[in-house]
Amino acid sequence: MINGIITPTVTPVKEGKIDEERIGSLMTFLKKIGVGAAFPMGSTGLFPLFNIENHVRTIELTVKHAPPGIRVLAGAGRNDIEETLEVARKAIDAGTDAVVIVTPFYIKMSQNSILNYYSKIAEKVNSSIIAYNIPQFTGNAISAETLSKLMKEHSNIIGVKDSSGDLRSTQKYISMLPSGSYIYQGQDDLLLPSMALGVAGGVCGTTNFTDLAVKLWNSTGKDSKLLQLKLSGIMRAISMSDFPKAYYYLFEKLVMKNARPTSYLPNPIEDLNVQEENAINAAVNFQ
Repeated sequence: MINGIITPTVTPVKEGKIDEERIGSLMTFLKKIGVGAAFPMGSTGLFPLFNIENHVRTIELTVKHAPPGIRVLAGAGRNDIEETLEVARKAIDAGTDAVVIVTPFYIKMSQNSILNYYSKIAEKVNSSIIAYNIPQFTGNAISAETLSKLMKEHSNIIGVKDSSGDLRSTQKYISMLPSGSYIYQGQDDLLLPSMALGVAGGVCGTTNFTDLAVKLWNSTGKDSKLLQLKLSGIMRAISMSDFPKAYYYLFEKLVMKNARPTSYLPNPIEDLNVQEENAINAAVNFQ
């Protein structure tokens, strides 16, 4: 797997449909700024809004357009185990390097139920698996104890993306998971302290439109602090609007060079309003 920065990619759309040209442009941009991998169909990719056909197609197009040196870690999580297995198998057939499986969502589950979910998947998926912890969205956290047990029983479960926003959670994964585990920080504004803890990398949504996280990962000393401050400033501006609207807007504006982006989000999500655009533009230009 990789050490460094991974991009949880937006799912570019045009008139409500997945846009292959924009996926290609995004992959070219990621190569240019030096990320190590793309992670399509995660939370930033708005996977719950797409049916299985479009879920798989987005992964296939990402693999198709990924330049040499950019690995693809495909988000394959669906609430139904059979659907998760279907997406995972098709992602593997497309040539992905690993699959990322989010915890079950909406229905509250015990740790034993979560363990059963991942065990059944690990037994039937012939690929490396990264667990995805984002309890503020799913309502279910995967504890370090549960994940440690899973990793000891299933060698193809190799790590976790921790987007909980809780550094104690990240630190617990680091201390309790088997040696050599890949633990990734999923919150850009926690990248620097997580680097100090010893994470393998960051899954940073801002790399859909800026290279700040890549520069931070490769920096040292005073430069690191300044870069984190800039990155955190952008994150504060982004958080003023509903997740992940601003990522799509800034991808269109900064990568696609679209001065006045419109209709850039999958249905039924509305574009940013003018006040939100102005706040985000001011923050990004300031950085």
